[in-house]
Amino acid sequence: MKYMLSCLLLGMLFFSCDKSFKDLNVNPNKPTHVPPYLLLTGILNDMADIAPGGSVERWDQYFLINYSYYGDNRYDFGSGADYYATLKNVQKMDEESMSGNNTSLNPYHALGLFFKAYFFTKMSLEMGDIPMRDALMGVNDLTPVYDSQKVIFQQALMWLDTANQQLHQLIASGKTNVDGDFYFNGNLANWQKIVNAFRLRLLIHLSKKINDPDLLIAQQFNTIVNNPTVYPLLTSNDDNLQYVFIYPTNVYPRNPGNFGFNALRENCSATYVGLLTQLHDPRVFVTSEPASARVAAGYSPTSFDAFVGADPGEDLGTMYNKTNAGEYSLINRKRYYDTYIGEPCIQIGYAEQCFNIAEAINRGWINSGPLGDAEAYYQEGIKASWLFYQIPLSGVLTAYFLHPGASLGTYDTYQIPVDFNNYYNQPLVKYAGNNQTGLTQILQQKYLALFLHAGLEAYYQFRRTGVPQFTTGPGTGNSGRIAMRFQYPSVEKTANAQHYQDALNRQYNGNDDINGIMWILK
Repeated sequence: MKYMLSCLLLGMLFFSCDKSFKDLNVNPNKPTHVPPYLLLTGILNDMADIAPGGSVERWDQYFLINYSYYGDNRYDFGSGADYYATLKNVQKMDEESMSGNNTSLNPYHALGLFFKAYFFTKMSLEMGDIPMRDALMGVNDLTPVYDSQKVIFQQALMWLDTANQQLHQLIASGKTNVDGDFYFNGNLANWQKIVNAFRLRLLIHLSKKINDPDLLIAQQFNTIVNNPTVYPLLTSNDDNLQYVFIYPTNVYPRNPGNFGFNALRENCSATYVGLLTQLHDPRVFVTSEPASARVAAGYSPTSFDAFVGADPGEDLGTMYNKTNAGEYSLINRKRYYDTYIGEPCIQIGYAEQCFNIAEAINRGWINSGPLGDAEAYYQEGIKASWLFYQIPLSGVLTAYFLHPGASLGTYDTYQIPVDFNNYYNQPLVKYAGNNQTGLTQILQQKYLALFLHAGLEAYYQFRRTGVPQFTTGPGTGNSGRIAMRFQYPSVEKTANAQHYQDALNRQYNGNDDINGIMWILK
């Protein structure tokens, strides 16, 4: 009997050893397949640029920090964003969407093309050349080659064109929705518009390369703008791709809970507020508060002269003292601290699209668009921005300012007459024509419309065009310069040393220099 039991145990051990090491290390409780809609939701969260309360709005010179404990306004850029883990999820979403039906014509694949264009160009705009074609091969290639910025943008534009075609086919076939989308509740028609609006953004980023015969920038722009049946675009603020905050699961970064810590530590930048007051723009009454020292000196809170922004280059200690003395305007605490949901954060929006088209017409890339000439798009962009802030084109704007020394919730209310036509007919606002002055006007208004939206787009515009003029000084660091790029992730120095160094030699004289000029800016 003992002999038989021993044989049985030996047999069991023998056959159990037949399993491979890989089989023995499979966790039966860990899924190997994920529904594509779950991956989509995570990707959509990753793509959101949420500026309020962060360093991005300081680099855009919208709001400034005046207390060193909470940060600074310096342009000492570190590493750029790393979205390769997100891109692996995009790749996995694509694979899962095709399993079983063996077709690439499905909404997850089409959106995956958009996401690849979005994330690769986003990283490239920060750093320059980056790994793209070999970047997602995993263990098959742990040291991917850096692709040139030109190749990255060429590929992105092709991906976007294919994404538009596939979304068009899907919608025409009756497939109009996708699961897992919290931006548009799955509406593919909305996503098709976003794909094309984003493509216009990338073409605008390439404005210095207009004469490159490989890119055909003007031709691509004209094809998209003047063929709305094939390339639908955003038609109003209702089409905006915007991140909406939800209480209590995902609250607005500024809210009543952190009011006591942050509200007095942030003041307005002269780059932003100074432009608003120069143009007598009512948006200043929505986003900012009058400087309390000015009000005490007799200025009306409804006077543009009551609003003063700090120079971003000012020494932090000096800015802190002046803010506490009421010399600078604070952010509008009614709008940005009164609730836990705040305002939506636009990622790709209608106003920006209007200004991009106006710029293209001003530069002579195209003659006109469905709305008309450059002035028509310029006006439409301003109106779209006003409407986002609930500023009537003709009527009365209700402005709320926190009473000096009062607690949150105690506001002074003012009724301010506004009229778009009166605003527009000011010499500094009325479009000067398809010339350099007109281009500056378009770019200024785009900067105002991008306030706290679209991440670094306002900074990229300055970097590309010099509009509006960003100021520097002791407070901005970097020897009085605006940094031109972010550095590569530090892990590249060791994990991918040769290709990392090759990329630096090719672009920045061998140094990971934040003041280096990337291809797209030359």
